[in-house]
Amino acid sequence: MFIIREVFFNKFPQNLNLSFVIILLSYQNLKETMDTIIKLSSLGDIIHSLVVLPKLEEKIDFVVDESFKDILQDNPYINNIVPVNLRAAKKDKKQLWNIYKELRQKTYQNVYDLQGLIKSALVARIIGNEVIGYANPREKIASIFYDKKIKSKKKFAVQRYLELFEMEDDGYLINHPKLLFYKDREFEYLSRERKNIVFIIGASWECKKTPLHVWTELAEYFKNENIIVPYVGENEKKEAFFIADKAKNVTPVSLNLNDLKALIDKSDLLIGNDTGPSFIAWANNINNVILYGCTYNNKILENRYSKSVEIQNKEINKRLNVMDKMDVKNIIKRTDEF
Repeated sequence: MFIIREVFFNKFPQNLNLSFVIILLSYQNLKETMDTIIKLSSLGDIIHSLVVLPKLEEKIDFVVDESFKDILQDNPYINNIVPVNLRAAKKDKKQLWNIYKELRQKTYQNVYDLQGLIKSALVARIIGNEVIGYANPREKIASIFYDKKIKSKKKFAVQRYLELFEMEDDGYLINHPKLLFYKDREFEYLSRERKNIVFIIGASWECKKTPLHVWTELAEYFKNENIIVPYVGENEKKEAFFIADKAKNVTPVSLNLNDLKALIDKSDLLIGNDTGPSFIAWANNINNVILYGCTYNNKILENRYSKSVEIQNKEINKRLNVMDKMDVKNIIKRTDEF
């Protein structure tokens, strides 16, 4: 049985001594049971990694940071979701021991590290016997923890995930099944007469954020449609209501992850920055246009549902704020392809 363990650290603790002690202890009395995967990352990367699930023969488990667990809820490909409170460990290093004990409740014969970071490789060593990872991981030192190293030169992350499992693509990545699921609910602000369009205006980096005037121009272009703008936090709330003040067909909403999945799945189109929530549309084959500025598309393949507008495609650079060059006409041109 394949069981996927996904553990997310925002920042690995500076003091590695306890972690290495944990690793040494993990070799003692190892009880091998099943196979597992570790994928450490952000919300978007969690979503991208789900592409391997339908190709596995059996359901899997998923270890995930407490704050991201809802993105995995109700997924028929997942057996158990095991949340881990890693934020507490960042504040209190003693919590690492509790996390270690929690992870050691089950151990695994084979562990697949999809992330390629030191922290993910360490977790892999804690819970497994044989660790499989990339020959060219993102953090090179991570490879010293791997027993089996898979070479990959693929551009897109979703291609590399399949490679680690030695799975064939054969057109699968441009025609994958639905990957995210949710508890159904009704939204009073969804329209039955007009197209429902979701704007994802936030992002973790400022250089990923499309200027507000672009969103207001898009809202004006789609003035005969129904636009919903989900927001998180006070800054996004102000921006969402700013857009709504400029266009009467815009509704700002605050949603949890389950409801955000449901909303996007019921929508006709999503236009969003390069950020986790935007990729919910990609995962569920909802028409979407992703906007890239200081980043570029090296995660997913374009297909009949997913398009992109890129300002530059050479490197990822947080200091490169070029989103003011985002042209509304180019965005509209991509939406016309649906």
